This record gives sequence, C-alpha cells and structure tokens, in this order.
Amino acid sequence: MPKGDKSISAIKASKVADQANMSPGGASTSSSAILEAIATLKSELKEDNDKLRKDINILGQEMRNILDNLTEEMRGLTERMEEAETRVGRVEDITLDLTEALTESIKRQRSIQNKLNDLESRSRRNNIRLFGVGEGEEGRSVTQFVTDFLKRELPSLAELDLKIQRAHRIFTAKPRNNINPRQIIVNFQEYTTKELVLKEAWKKGHIQSNGRNIYFDHDFATEIVQKRMAYREIKKALKEKGVRFQTPYTSMRIHWESGVGMYSSAHEAGLELRKRGLEVEIPTTATEEVAMETRLQKSLGWQREVRPRREHRAPTAQRAKEKLMEFQRSGKND
Repeated sequence: MPKGDKSISAIKASKVADQANMSPGGASTSSSAILEAIATLKSELKEDNDKLRKDINILGQEMRNILDNLTEEMRGLTERMEEAETRVGRVEDITLDLTEALTESIKRQRSIQNKLNDLESRSRRNNIRLFGVGEGEEGRSVTQFVTDFLKRELPSLAELDLKIQRAHRIFTAKPRNNINPRQIIVNFQEYTTKELVLKEAWKKGHIQSNGRNIYFDHDFATEIVQKRMAYREIKKALKEKGVRFQTPYTSMRIHWESGVGMYSSAHEAGLELRKRGLEVEIPTTATEEVAMETRLQKSLGWQREVRPRREHRAPTAQRAKEKLMEFQRSGKND
C-alpha cells in the first residue's frame, strides 16, 4: 500500500477516536466508533494490499517477458554464432586443403621444369654460340661463313670435317645499328667436334672478325642463361681485383689465394665476396616459385595453429546460455 494511503487511514482512525472521546455518549459509543474505524482501516489496507499484489504480479510478468525475449535473442545469436563458426571452419579447412594442393603443385611444377631444362639442354648440347659477328658478314650462307671462319681462325681444325648441320642467327628483330649484332647458333653433328671447337677457341683467346672481338660459348637453355647472368656483378668485382674464376654451367669456381672455392649459386658467391671485403650486390637467393612456396608454407602453419582455438568457442556460448536460463528460472521462482 502506498505511504500516502496509510497516512490518510491513520488520520481517519485518529479523528474517529477523538470524536468518541469527546462525545457525551459514554464508553459504548466510543467502542463502536473505534471498531468501525478499525474495520474501515482493515478494508482500506486489504484494498491497498490487493493493488500492490496486482502491481507486483504485473511487474513480474513484464520481467519474465523481458527475460524470455532476451533468452530468445541469446538463443538466436548463439545459433548464428555457431553457424558462423561452422562456415569459418569449413573455409579454413578448404583453405588448408587448397594451400597444401598448391604447394604440392609448385613442387611438381619445379620438378617438371627441371626435367624440361635438362631435356632442352641435352637438345642444345651439340650447339655453340658466336657473339660479336657483325650483321651481314655471313653473306648468303651462314653455314659456309662459319665453316670458313673456324678453319681460318683455328688452324688446328683446317683439315677436320666439322660436319656443321645448320647455322643461323637467333630469331629476334634485326638491330637498327650494328652495335649489338645478333648471336649466331651453330649446330654440329657430333658433340666431340663441338667440344673441340670450343676448346681451341678458348685456348686461342683473342679472335676477331672485321675488327670485332668474337666470343664462343655453349648454347644454354633460357633458364640456365638467367642463372649464369646472375653472376655478372660478381664477375666484374673479381676482374677488378684480378681474381681468377670460372663459371661451369650454373656454378662458380673462384681461385682464392687460400684455395679454390666452389659456389652453387650467385647468392652464395656474393656472400663469400662480402665476407672477404669485396663490395658487390648480393643476388636474390630464391626464384619466384620458391618464394611463393615459402609464403604458402608460412600460411599453412598459421592455419594449423589457430584451428584448435575455434573448437573452444562453442562451450563458452553454451555456458552463457545456461547462465541466462538459470537467471530466468530464479526470477520465476521469486
């Protein structure tokens, strides 16, 4: 019952008692007045209590409705979170599988590329390349020009049947000037003849044609040429210091004063030069495929580390839902 209503009932009861005391009717009149006042007070208290109980019931119902709504919303959020976790888990699994498949594909591609390079190198093993022959010097027949040139510049081969099967310039656009003439590729029928020509040419060293220096080399595959070109700055630094070196295939052999060093890559050779105090730019250590595989391996490891954390999220949501249900049950009991 509200505080104001209790005060009004008490004032009424007090007034009735005062009137009974002041009336000349005696004790019977005062007793009946007091009883009437008490009955009125009890009636008003009962009404107030009924109203208060009704208000409490209404408030409790509203609280239960709010809790029911919260529970329903929590249940919906939990279901959506579990569904999201399931989808994220599937995406992680798919990503993991795709990463492993892509990594394996890169390994196989590299293996196939190595075999392809080997096959291409074997198909070129009877070839040599001539650098520096001016455009147009070969006349109408490149094969005849090369045959005459080799026998003239390398007297030891004058009586040898070179057995040149074909000779031609590389298939690129003809330069506008004659500063960088196209290379000439010569194919011999026999590998031993090709090796003999290279040996004699390198032995003589200085060979010219119309005032131009002519250089001889193997006809390497494109990827092999790129690996050999990575030694360019290292060769320049070694020449400046007067250090003897050789570049067999894709490796480098350096004749140091302390002994001969063999290096399998330009990166390894560059590190050695830096260690010995020679200023040189160190080439990159990995090809694009190897770098991609390294990044994929790092990503693969990260996925494997975070996957167990996802498995512990569902129990946390379940505990939160149980706590809310307990709170709702306690509210109904009250």
